[in-house]
Amino acid sequence: MNKVQETNSSRILLYKAIILLMRLLGISTVVVIAIFLLPLVIPYIKKALPVEFINTVLNVEKSLFLFVQKITPMENAGKGVTRLVVVVVAFTLNRLFTRLQDRYRNKMARVEVKMDYETWKAQMHLSDDARILAPLREKLESLQPARKNGRDELLKLFAETKKKLDAMGRDLAFLSIDVVDSTGLKEGEEKAAIEFDFKEYKNFAEGKLMANGSLKSTWTPDGVMSCFPTVDTAVRAAREVIVGLDAFNRNVKTMRKDFRVRCGVNAGYVYFDELLPLEEMSDRVIDVAGHMQKQAHPNTICIAKPAIEPMQERAGFSAAGKFVDGYEIYIWGKE
Repeated sequence: MNKVQETNSSRILLYKAIILLMRLLGISTVVVIAIFLLPLVIPYIKKALPVEFINTVLNVEKSLFLFVQKITPMENAGKGVTRLVVVVVAFTLNRLFTRLQDRYRNKMARVEVKMDYETWKAQMHLSDDARILAPLREKLESLQPARKNGRDELLKLFAETKKKLDAMGRDLAFLSIDVVDSTGLKEGEEKAAIEFDFKEYKNFAEGKLMANGSLKSTWTPDGVMSCFPTVDTAVRAAREVIVGLDAFNRNVKTMRKDFRVRCGVNAGYVYFDELLPLEEMSDRVIDVAGHMQKQAHPNTICIAKPAIEPMQERAGFSAAGKFVDGYEIYIWGKE
């Protein structure tokens, strides 16, 4: 349970305590009203009630009456006036407690709805800014969860959104490539040479990605995350980048040190929106690809075991004897 969930759980417990307190206070005001009004009707119903009950009510009413007169400025007021004031005040407090009870019940219901939303969103591996969630977020803002059909509306929205997500679900592969020690590579070099070489490197790498069917990519200054239809195409692109660096370093780059890269690959079932930029996609499958890249040695490919199993071209991969994010990893290096 994360901090947000813990906070929401604590708020729900607080709201439940307040609701229970308001309910008890509301019941107590009803009891007070009944005690102060019952003596007025006893003459008409005394034959229908046990004598002991009537005596008990009258004794309680008398004690409360004396207590109220003692603690209020109505010490010299008539009994009828005191009775009326007590009933009016008790009724007013009862309405106040009822309103507070409803208010905190609504607050609790809204928090519960948001918790349901966050839990469902996590299960679907979606970021909060995912475009497909926009209609759901807008509806949540206007939804009245305390209404009888509020939760039903929410469940219907979840089901409709899940249908759309299922239609978008695909098995995809992700390739993360990062330039090794890019800071050291730039040391002592002229700014123009650095800009030229990194621009040419990006063109070189992007060409390899596109040639192998990259569906979309997102770049950082020195790295790229790219999405492919299959693990084979992702691995092939990574191999071509690594192998092609020999010619790139020899014939294109102008800085003294050579470009070297680390590559990480992972694959899995994700929700793929063609209109959504890759940097806005959020899924553990993508995160694991980035973690694989960080474990790779220079000019090698690091891949999770579940991702390598469906590959048709496994030549050159060997078990590394290490685990990343719970997955055994395999390494490919240029011979």
